[in-house]
Amino acid sequence: MPDPSARSRTTVLNVNDDPATLYLLSLTLRQGGYHVIEATCGLEALTLAQGMPDLVLLDVHMPDVDGYEVCRRLRADPATRDLLIAHLSSVSVKREDRVKGLAQGADAYWTRPLAEDELLANIEALLRLQTRARDAVRARDRFLSIAAHELKTPMTVLRLNLERAVQLVVNDADGLVSTGPVEARLTPAVRQLTRLQNLVDSLLDVSRLSTRDMELAMETVDLSRLVLGQVERLQSQARSARVALEATVPPEPVLLFGDPQRLEQAVAHLLTNAIKFGEGRPAHARLETHGDQAVLTVKDEGVGIAPEDQARIFRRFERVTSGDRFDGLGLGLFLALEIATAHEGTLTVKSALGEGATFELRLPLRLTRRY
Repeated sequence: MPDPSARSRTTVLNVNDDPATLYLLSLTLRQGGYHVIEATCGLEALTLAQGMPDLVLLDVHMPDVDGYEVCRRLRADPATRDLLIAHLSSVSVKREDRVKGLAQGADAYWTRPLAEDELLANIEALLRLQTRARDAVRARDRFLSIAAHELKTPMTVLRLNLERAVQLVVNDADGLVSTGPVEARLTPAVRQLTRLQNLVDSLLDVSRLSTRDMELAMETVDLSRLVLGQVERLQSQARSARVALEATVPPEPVLLFGDPQRLEQAVAHLLTNAIKFGEGRPAHARLETHGDQAVLTVKDEGVGIAPEDQARIFRRFERVTSGDRFDGLGLGLFLALEIATAHEGTLTVKSALGEGATFELRLPLRLTRRY
């Protein structure tokens, strides 16, 4: 049997517009050891779901927004898309109803009449599956963290030695520059090793975010200088991709309170994205201040992003494109969004297929809360 104390820490959002049914279901859940909160309509359920209950027990028929639409909206909202949702209906009991409910994103579809012990058993089974999935994700993130840590040191040593070897080959005994075949082979090796190091760093950041270990070292940051520095650092990569990368910043410093290393990462991910998908056309970064916010827009004229993919690109390990044309793990935009959120900012995109993409990073200028 499940631990009753564990059940008492589990919150169920019970959504039903019928007072008698709502009362009886909540009574059953409380007797089963669950903490219960109630909603009597779809809009109220959408609001209470922002509190992140462990399970949403959702009636299908409601007077304002039906259960199908509530489920769809919860799945569309990044804050609630991973909630556990189960439909429970005594009216919509046909096969077509169950198919519709599951297609809209519900994790289960149960019909009444349903005995109290059967309802509690179904809930326990669903919560067990969720626990196993979370354990698997935690195990994956632990592996990523360990693997990234173990790879960082040997890769750093290898890169330093390769860079030293390139210097020795390029400069002959008389101090003259030589561009022989050995240098031609070593230079791409250094470039590819740098790429591997960036991938390992991204994996390490993802594992830290998952375990909430990414701490921000807050200080005063000149965002103008930071943006110009990242644009200059990425010029070699831009030239290799035949992308003219430029930046426009205000003449005076744009000062805010943030973690310079993390903000550099966020800006670099946006610029790298513009270079990668820029199709050899110009890309431009523009920094401005609007009221109490610093606004960085990064615009490219490349392949663009379909409307249905624009929310998905900010998720972990999501790659909209396929094939070998665009490489990477699909982590850059996810990390940029997490860094923006940690600074109480936002990151959005406007795009269409074949018309390029414009990413907008907004950060508060007067953030004073320390992390």
